[in-house]
Amino acid sequence: MSILPPPAWPTVARSARKLRVAVTATVVAVGMSWSLPAAAEARFTPGPCWFTVPDGEAALCGTVAVPERRDRPNSRSLRLPVAVLLSTARQPAPDPVLFLEGGPGASPFGSGEATEERMEVWWELSAPFRRTRNMILFDPRGVGRAEPDTDCPELDAVGATRGTKPLTREQRTAAERAAVGACAARLEAAGLDTTQFSTPVAAEDALDIATALGAQRVNLFAVSYGTRVGLEILRRQGGRVRTAVFDSVYPPDVNAQEETAWLAQRAYRRLFDDCAASRTCRSAFPDLEKRFLGLVERLDRNPVDIVAGDHETRRVLRMTGGAVIAAGLEAMAISEAVPAVPIMIDRAARGQYAALAEWAPTNWLGDPEIADGLAFSVECRESVNTADPLKRADTARRNAPYGLVAVDDPGQRVCRLWPAGHQDLAERLPVASAVPALLLSGAYDPVTPPEWGDRAAATLPKSRHLVFRAASHIVTSSEDCAMAAAVTFVEQESVPATACPGAAKPPLFEVP
Repeated sequence: MSILPPPAWPTVARSARKLRVAVTATVVAVGMSWSLPAAAEARFTPGPCWFTVPDGEAALCGTVAVPERRDRPNSRSLRLPVAVLLSTARQPAPDPVLFLEGGPGASPFGSGEATEERMEVWWELSAPFRRTRNMILFDPRGVGRAEPDTDCPELDAVGATRGTKPLTREQRTAAERAAVGACAARLEAAGLDTTQFSTPVAAEDALDIATALGAQRVNLFAVSYGTRVGLEILRRQGGRVRTAVFDSVYPPDVNAQEETAWLAQRAYRRLFDDCAASRTCRSAFPDLEKRFLGLVERLDRNPVDIVAGDHETRRVLRMTGGAVIAAGLEAMAISEAVPAVPIMIDRAARGQYAALAEWAPTNWLGDPEIADGLAFSVECRESVNTADPLKRADTARRNAPYGLVAVDDPGQRVCRLWPAGHQDLAERLPVASAVPALLLSGAYDPVTPPEWGDRAAATLPKSRHLVFRAASHIVTSSEDCAMAAAVTFVEQESVPATACPGAAKPPLFEVP
């Protein structure tokens, strides 16, 4: 896992149907109830919603105050924006669904003009849950509309610089260093303590939100990095959790930095084996693995500069062996793109790089959709700074040439500059909990593979792990049955043994 997180959910979710919308105030009442705790206990402050609400729906919006420092009683408060998508039931169940976003650094609401489109998706996807209970969405501290603002526009400026040829590694490193240093200095001058961003703090903040809204127990629905926050909640206050749905599991006892080369090798092994097992794919792309490895070796020796994107996203790329591996992984991280990966590799091996290059990750850190400061604080504290260099090197050696994907990983450069906290050893232990949990994984996931779900399930005795053979990262964004299973699990605390029979089907690969 790189210093930057994978896409947030439902950013990559299927398009929602168009809904009629109406401007809303704080609450649009349609005969549904939502009780707040007594005034002396509540830290929820109602306010106007920052999105429109469809006709016939209702939402409660506002902020919840959380302490900036949990180790200091008189610490100042930070306000986190909260939206409760209200149930359509006359008497909703008292235990709402609490959604935990991925990242770290992603907002469930999106930003700017994207918020309205994102919320249309949320209204549709949450509807099955909301037949019986409310759903809570919120921005974590430092993210989106929450306090404080930890975005680093300095990095976005570096990424917006376009030239006629790629920056050299030295030029890019210098620009990165200057931008990261400027952002850290600006946040420090504003009085922000970047050491106060961590998974345990995120877990406590989430529970504070539930408490402020009067929910003694919750049902967790977490994706990607959010599953690590959810597991920490189980570790700390499992008694407050009725059920947990963890999609694309990231357990605390794995270090993604140490596993980078293995993660890449594992995803490609899945691809090559499935193509070889498919008569159609095998016939169209014989020796796919051999040709791919030859492509990587050739471009590692002699990189090729190409132009990718349209006039708005136009960029100059240097296709190296590592860039080719990374591009394939980016494609395999999206379930809908998996069937096209063999044909993209085939064309690249013939010197036609355009299709694969469209998936090549940018060579800069800035991302307007991610709160960079929070992402750096969490990743440096819990992944980069705690990684064992010997394990990283050994994993790269044993999974050559896939270690090339991490050759230019900026994590260590960033974390030498970024003031992050120190992780306690106890945080890296597996989480044992008797809370009923449904784990969902995609077989093609190059970020949080099914093996990590199995690892988490080993200490969750009431868990069920469903693996979707044709899916990738964040299964509920692409598999209707996965979402249906999540809803069933929250309602019944279990899913039938026959749930999602189609999950075992491999992808249908595209051929010429």
